[in-house]
Amino acid sequence: MLEQVIDIVREAGRLFEDKNFEVQSKGSASNNVTSVDLAVEAFLKERLTALIEDCGFIGEESEGSDYERPYLWIVDPIDGTANFIRDMGLSAVSVGLVHGGEVILGVVYNPVRDEMFYAEKGKGAFLNGQPIRVSDRDVEHSIFCTAMSLYNKSLAKPCFNIIEKVYERCDDIRRLGTAALELVYLACGRSELYFEMRVFPWDFAGAEIIIREAGGYIGTIGYERTVFNRPIPLICANTKENFDYLKKIVLDEIPVIPYSE
Repeated sequence: MLEQVIDIVREAGRLFEDKNFEVQSKGSASNNVTSVDLAVEAFLKERLTALIEDCGFIGEESEGSDYERPYLWIVDPIDGTANFIRDMGLSAVSVGLVHGGEVILGVVYNPVRDEMFYAEKGKGAFLNGQPIRVSDRDVEHSIFCTAMSLYNKSLAKPCFNIIEKVYERCDDIRRLGTAALELVYLACGRSELYFEMRVFPWDFAGAEIIIREAGGYIGTIGYERTVFNRPIPLICANTKENFDYLKKIVLDEIPVIPYSE
């Protein structure tokens, strides 16, 4: 099935070529949706749900309530919509397949660079057919990808506090505006640390298994593992030592999740 999903996602990526797209607000100046987002999601829903009988589908632009289905597709048609609108080349299609509360297959594709990241449980992680692994860099030599809770700026202060503490030790910081690409960049050794205060399942579902299969670590607070029915803080790192270091800083700043939805 993985090869079928890759083909479907690659075909969906061709819709990024539409330069006459329309932009609509989703309630704030920072939160928009384009006609390409909607077209990609509709295409993926039709094609992916045909692969598995009686599966669920959750997409950023349609959300839904299929969480109890045995198999669940979780999709972000364009992760990095603001980047897409501005033609920055940092946007991706993200697809994850969840079974039994665990991601078992993931694909993240940047059509501009033609970079296809993918993984299946127990079979390793790949970029354009080549195996990928996380780096072995320590904190002092790490690139830290992060953000400041764009859609709920009342949570920005603890984000800045965490960033300041990590920046004292790490090499440098990046803010790419697309969680999916930041996560798969960690999986292939382009970065080492990741934290975001409030991410939704479609932001990370596709990339989660890619990180795990590449030897990395991914988790949250308040739960033993990531969950897919609500937004959560997300913590990722290339090594267990770096993960524990980053998680301690996060817990010192936010010992409990500071929001419910």
